[in-house]
Amino acid sequence: MKLVLLICFICIFQQQVLSQSDYLVRSTIGRSGTSGVSENGGETFVIQESVGQSSVIGTYINNNYILRQGFIQPNVLAKITDKNIPLGLQLTVFPNPFDKQLSIAFKEKVSGKVDITVFDVSGRFITSKSYQENQLVDVKLNALPSGSYILKVIANTKQFVTKIIKK
Repeated sequence: MKLVLLICFICIFQQQVLSQSDYLVRSTIGRSGTSGVSENGGETFVIQESVGQSSVIGTYINNNYILRQGFIQPNVLAKITDKNIPLGLQLTVFPNPFDKQLSIAFKEKVSGKVDITVFDVSGRFITSKSYQENQLVDVKLNALPSGSYILKVIANTKQFVTKIIKK
């Protein structure tokens, strides 16, 4: 009986929060696993679709109440990307997955140093190194254990962030 009451409360609370779109923080809809950005009334909303979820899930805040339904990955990229540096650095990272090193080939002329940082998938710092300006940079990562990581490259006052996989 308590479970039924809890489910009813969550459904009613969720409906009230959905009717107040000013409080929508983050939402995931659908079964396919994609993301998109929507603008409404001058506000920008990120819509994420989660694989295997058949209902609306997300985090909703109303006054001091927080409701979380389902499983949503934390926004790790918000911790990694620098808000003061625009995205849009044009480059190619190869091979990916890699064994001992990655190569970064820039599609635009590089002027100045190249800063490369590696994070784990939770956004924790792993390693960082600066390189002299060059159109092709080889990054030795043979000391990393096998797994998934996030690579951040800063050059030309722009940044590039991508997922990399170590075999």
